[in-house]
Amino acid sequence: MTVVGTVVSELTREMIGEHEVTVFRMRSEERRFDKQAGRWVPGRFLVTRVTCWRRLGDAVYASLRQDDPVIVLGRLHLGTAGECGNSRGVPELEALAVGPDLGRATAVLRRRGRPSPPQASAGQATVSEPDTAAQRAVAA
Repeated sequence: MTVVGTVVSELTREMIGEHEVTVFRMRSEERRFDKQAGRWVPGRFLVTRVTCWRRLGDAVYASLRQDDPVIVLGRLHLGTAGECGNSRGVPELEALAVGPDLGRATAVLRRRGRPSPPQASAGQATVSEPDTAAQRAVAA
């Protein structure tokens, strides 16, 4: 399932078994056009807990903050939350991929684990990547 929404909580690190995971809540809200009022109005919404394991969890924790627009792809299931001794189903999305919603934000991509470019030997020219506005903004 793919959910587009906003991070609505602080990101936390939790232990599940012997693995540390990143957890946050996100809200996805439908917006629809009300013809009578002539404007966009909020519609139905979904609030879900998102769990990010291993390297994905590390990258999400380092990259996202509350109020960031996100797109999450994952497996949706019902978890449980005990409240005053009662258990109830809580939607939980086990994330397979998480990214910023570039329709509502911009991002600078930094790849990890990418090999260095090959070194030029004597007499060979090197080709550098073009200088982009995003790279200049990060350097400033």
